[in-house]
Amino acid sequence: MYEVKMKYMDIENNGDSFRFRCEKFNIENNIYKFENIFIDEFIISDMEVNNEDIALIKIR
Repeated sequence: MYEVKMKYMDIENNGDSFRFRCEKFNIENNIYKFENIFIDEFIISDMEVNNEDIALIKIR
């Protein structure tokens, strides 16, 4: 399980970031692909994010 902390470019610099856990991730052609995402009590099967849309990303 990976912990992801991500901040989008279009969000003001107020320190807020988007946090979630995921089972798998992959980076291809400047696109982050996440699978089986857990946010609070919800599960999302997959999500893709372009690298140019991200101001900060930490994956542990």
